[in-house]
Amino acid sequence: MRILLKTQGQRTLALESETHVLLFRYITKIQKCAIELVPKENFHHKHYRSLSRHKPLGFLGLIQMNNHVFLCVITSKVDIASPMDGEIIHKIRDVEFHCLTSDAWDFVELNMNGYPVDSDMDGNGTSSNGGGSGGAMLTPGSYVPRFEQHPCFELRKLLVDGSFFYSTDFDLTSTLQGRGVEGGGKLSMDRFHTDYMWNAFLMEEIIKFRNNLDDEPKRVLDANKFLTTVIRGYAETMKTNLGRSNGTITIISKQSWKRAGTRFNVRGVDDDGNVANFVETELIYNDSNFLYSFVEIRGSIPVFWEQDTALIAPKVQIARSYDATQPVFEKHFENLNGKYGPVHIVNLLSKTKTSEIELSKTYKRHFRELDSKKPESTYFTDFDFHQETAKTYAHAARVLGDLRPSLDEFGYFCYDKKAKEVIYEQQGVFRTNCLDCLDRTNVVQQVISLAALEDFLVNYHSGDPVYDVENKHRVLWANHGDQVSQIYTGTNALKSSFSRSGKMGLAGALSDATKSISRIYINNFVDKGKQQVTDTLLGKSSEQGTVLIFDPVTEYINSKLPHYESKYTTHEDISLYVGTFNLAGASTCGGDLTHWLMPLEIDGSDEMPDILMIGFQEVIELTATNILKNDASPSKYWQKMIQKHLDNISPANKYVLLRAEFMSSVLLLFYVKSDKISKVTRVEGKSKKTGLGGMAANKGSVAIRFNYGSSSFCFFNSHLAAGVTNIDERYNDFVTSWNGVRFSGNKLIKHHDNIVWLGDLNYRISKPNDEVRSLIDMGNMNALLEYDQLSYELKRRPGLKGFKEMPITFIPTYKFDKGTNVYDTSEKQRVPSWTDRILFRGREIKQTIYNNTPDVVFSDHKPVYGIFNAHVRMEDDKIKKKVLKFLYEQHKKSAMSKNQGTVIELNEFDGGDDNSSLFSSPGVSSSASSMLIDLNDTDSIHSNASSSTKSSQVPSMASISTMTAMPLPQRRATNSLPPPFNKDEINAMLVPALSSNFRTGLKAPPKTQPGKTSAPPAAPPSRKQNIPTRPATTQGPTTTPHANNGNGHKLPPDVSLSVMRPTRSRTGSPMPSSPTSVTSHNTTSTAPASAPKPPPPRKASITRTGGPAGSNSSSRHGSTPNSPRAAVKVSPKKKTASPTSSSHKVAPMVPMKPKALEKVVTGSVSQVKSAAANSGPSASAAAASAPAAPAPATSSWTVMTPTKKL
Repeated sequence: MRILLKTQGQRTLALESETHVLLFRYITKIQKCAIELVPKENFHHKHYRSLSRHKPLGFLGLIQMNNHVFLCVITSKVDIASPMDGEIIHKIRDVEFHCLTSDAWDFVELNMNGYPVDSDMDGNGTSSNGGGSGGAMLTPGSYVPRFEQHPCFELRKLLVDGSFFYSTDFDLTSTLQGRGVEGGGKLSMDRFHTDYMWNAFLMEEIIKFRNNLDDEPKRVLDANKFLTTVIRGYAETMKTNLGRSNGTITIISKQSWKRAGTRFNVRGVDDDGNVANFVETELIYNDSNFLYSFVEIRGSIPVFWEQDTALIAPKVQIARSYDATQPVFEKHFENLNGKYGPVHIVNLLSKTKTSEIELSKTYKRHFRELDSKKPESTYFTDFDFHQETAKTYAHAARVLGDLRPSLDEFGYFCYDKKAKEVIYEQQGVFRTNCLDCLDRTNVVQQVISLAALEDFLVNYHSGDPVYDVENKHRVLWANHGDQVSQIYTGTNALKSSFSRSGKMGLAGALSDATKSISRIYINNFVDKGKQQVTDTLLGKSSEQGTVLIFDPVTEYINSKLPHYESKYTTHEDISLYVGTFNLAGASTCGGDLTHWLMPLEIDGSDEMPDILMIGFQEVIELTATNILKNDASPSKYWQKMIQKHLDNISPANKYVLLRAEFMSSVLLLFYVKSDKISKVTRVEGKSKKTGLGGMAANKGSVAIRFNYGSSSFCFFNSHLAAGVTNIDERYNDFVTSWNGVRFSGNKLIKHHDNIVWLGDLNYRISKPNDEVRSLIDMGNMNALLEYDQLSYELKRRPGLKGFKEMPITFIPTYKFDKGTNVYDTSEKQRVPSWTDRILFRGREIKQTIYNNTPDVVFSDHKPVYGIFNAHVRMEDDKIKKKVLKFLYEQHKKSAMSKNQGTVIELNEFDGGDDNSSLFSSPGVSSSASSMLIDLNDTDSIHSNASSSTKSSQVPSMASISTMTAMPLPQRRATNSLPPPFNKDEINAMLVPALSSNFRTGLKAPPKTQPGKTSAPPAAPPSRKQNIPTRPATTQGPTTTPHANNGNGHKLPPDVSLSVMRPTRSRTGSPMPSSPTSVTSHNTTSTAPASAPKPPPPRKASITRTGGPAGSNSSSRHGSTPNSPRAAVKVSPKKKTASPTSSSHKVAPMVPMKPKALEKVVTGSVSQVKSAAANSGPSASAAAASAPAAPAPATSSWTVMTPTKKL
């Protein structure tokens, strides 16, 4: 296999195998990657060259890093294991990432730190001679990087750490029993177990594209081994002899990526039933007569629990209640039963260690509940490893006494090679766990594995010496245990010396002590960075997006699917309670919260809400010590307090806490009725600090998102900036939270169907204190609401568009004297305000009740609550899959009947003809005839891609190649170029109060009759991009009704761009010189009527004429005594200063902020200046018929191109 780069035209990468070529091109117009599979004999090799001197051994997928798309290939391997003849497992030694969107890293050799190799550079990408000009040495501590580090360096470092394996001979994600002996050599993506496929995120969209292909292209992709599956774990084969026969013994371990991570960052189970450090280990023995296999699994205890990183005795905390955990616990074992059959749990937790006692009790409690429902699915054995092996680790074999019945029942897999038949199959699996599922688990799993192997040897190799087999078995298990421990903790496994030799001496004990100390350091200082890199590889980073594949089949199905929604979708009405309460630092509950949690409007158990979302602010006193301490005990206290109130309010409706999100002083609790838990999925929580510029957590937001059925919800609880006049600061806090809270899959708050915003938003009433209190006494809330800051902000802020609030009928909730219902009587006399609010947006949600609870008086705020109804969607996955299959078949038949050519042709014929891209190859493209779509038609991409009208109008390939594909970027220079201009980002930087005119860019001036001068056009409504400046004209009216932008696109008539008015600097720099005097009043500009009018001189501007020889034309403080005075423009109400008056003093120029962009200035400098002079008060009287002097062709003004702030 080779990786090729197209050096001319549109940037294209190609993977070339022995028979086919797989082409990749990124299309910027639709932000997707196009793929084409071409037979090698039809591939146009011209302008392609090898991109790497290393031969690609496998393709791992596509990933987006730093706004660029990279293609990852394996470039080096070592053969490490061979479980059967003809099956080889390779360990990855090196990978390369090639960019699809830039040539910056083409043909660049990287060093071990990810920087380009250069003789003048050190290992960190800095110049070895100091980086300065002339070889000047840098001062100590200075750092001048010459090159940036490769964006994928950390990913490369992870992939080559020795824990990733692949095979091009068989399905490495399956067990020997699962894939079969005879058909194991057939590789197909349809059979892979994605739980162990560590490049699943990189391959996700490619696999979807592959699944939409016909059978033949699928077979070609699989047979040419373009798509490589990678596992993480360990694999090794050792030769052994058993009497007269020789054989091999192989161990293969596969770690699941579903809940992958480092030791203290990932614990327990997630909402989908995936547990941390879940590893499937298979031991295979192979000789000339038989094949033997035995599988075991390990995994973290499947409950929601966490552990801190304290140096001594880190505490274990149960993170979710029993009722909320039991459904997930059952889901975990249901998945295991479906894959392995009955499961025998071997629990090795201690009965004496305080950190493990509570966790073990919770584990057994959940098991008893499961056993009462499915008694034959799981078994449980409690084995205190530390107590049983206090004298010697050899006593770990005592566990076999409790496991022997299951060992006999489960058996093992055995295949007779001569008879070519399966003799036995393994009927169940042992699931072993300790706290970390590492050291104790390794020893016990080794004991169980050896016991099963001995059963096989007794039955089929009776009388043969087994010493060599047992010895190799110990070595393999020790190596395997070290590798699994390296992945999870960064060190080798403890007790590995016993696993390797069967003995534990002083050297082994000292080695374990050293490893324990290393783990403490790694857990506190290294694991966080490793976790971030792992999350990036798996697509779990909140700022990461998937590289989408341009697949018109998917586009077509997505466009048609809404028409069949009624087939698989039902609706359900649910009720939601939302409450917000600022506790003002109260450490305990100083009153009864019953009337707040169950208002009179919903009194009665039948009307209790299905979901409760309760937000608190200032759960601690906002002191610097408390904020930095970030103690979680207040969160635990209020969780128990709210749960106690809910249990007393509605004993018949059991509420379960699913998530608590806490950030220093802001807390959000998520409760669900026990009978609704099964419908709630994908629960996540995030937080965002906004205090002190994002460094402190005294202000900020916490958010919880979840799915109820197929409808998504997001609730975020905010505590915004305080102060009556800090309105802009509050809005900035909102924007920071709105854009800064990111969930997995790069989901923002705005990406949800239903959003509720609650909290102490701190918006005040802009009215004097005595008037506010007087209106409150009169009960005139409507008059007060006219001065409510938030009500005004909802109308003027575009970022708050869409948020709604139910009409307020209750009195302001802030600020009261604690313990009373009397507004603030302190010296500050704060103005009563509605600071505590609840807002919402979404089509499925509607608020019915909005009120406060005045009888809660232990805070200076009053709690507020709202009741919502939501009409949520419930989808039947089985019916939906049938609909998807039907639409796929429908599109396939429709496309085949049309028999049309390719819309996007990646395999272009480069024969030098301009129409070379019209030649179509018989390859399989992501936009080939079976999946036809027109990229120039946006509607066809997002609506009906198979319309006969659209598909029959296939545009020329020449036009598509210039409009849809990314042009070849320039080579990266030593200093990075500024990023491209982004209108939205520039607009986002503007101060709202100053940006209304700046945001405008295009305007259509009012039409004028010939010979008449039109008034200056009004401020334009919005700026348009990609419309160039109208070319300058020197005489006569324009003859073409529409201007052309140079790319074949016509501009609308009477359209002009805006430019910034030129301003003088404080130093008084002169205007650009011109051959003709620009202040002459005897000449008149002859610019055509169609040209835009030059901007008038700004207020108090001064135009200077040339002075005597040797005199300065400008000075720092206005005009010089030797230079003549210029006309000074003043207000019409004031007296006009005489241009020759020497007594008139001109104020010094003060730098001004840029004015709004209003006009394009075209033509020469003289034309502009003469027009500016003629626009004065006396310009009309002094106008003459003499034509303006022609300007040099090179003297013209053009629009300045804005650049993004670096």
